[in-house]
Amino acid sequence: MQYVVYIFFALGLGAVVSLYMPLISETSRIVGSPLAGNILFFAIALITSIIIFIAIGDTNTLSNMIDVPPVYLIAGVLSAFMILGMSMLMPILGVRQFIILTIAGQILMSVIAGHFGILGLPEDHISSQKIFGVILVLAGVFFSVSK
Repeated sequence: MQYVVYIFFALGLGAVVSLYMPLISETSRIVGSPLAGNILFFAIALITSIIIFIAIGDTNTLSNMIDVPPVYLIAGVLSAFMILGMSMLMPILGVRQFIILTIAGQILMSVIAGHFGILGLPEDHISSQKIFGVILVLAGVFFSVSK
């Protein structure tokens, strides 16, 4: 039963992403710069993270931050580029096409990352079924975003 709750939570997060992407893009438009919008977004995200941590976090874990290998900190850099790219591309592509393309990119990378078990992920080797699924995703992308 708990696993079903996780599934619905993940679906909810996907729905949130579909809302937060246009919110970020519009913020950047209103501010007049994707770069300035990015700064505002991450400032609010940092403040929110600190508030949530103060409310429910374990302060003993703060000392563990020095143990994080630098390669994992690239996630912050990737987040900045993701949000910046979203702010720049969504007004050009539109929310539907942008989300379709980013989800397809996530699926493709997850197949590769799973196959090689990169960054400590469990290995999930590519099979003919997965290749067929990727082909279907790519076909869906083609039909969804072609004009």
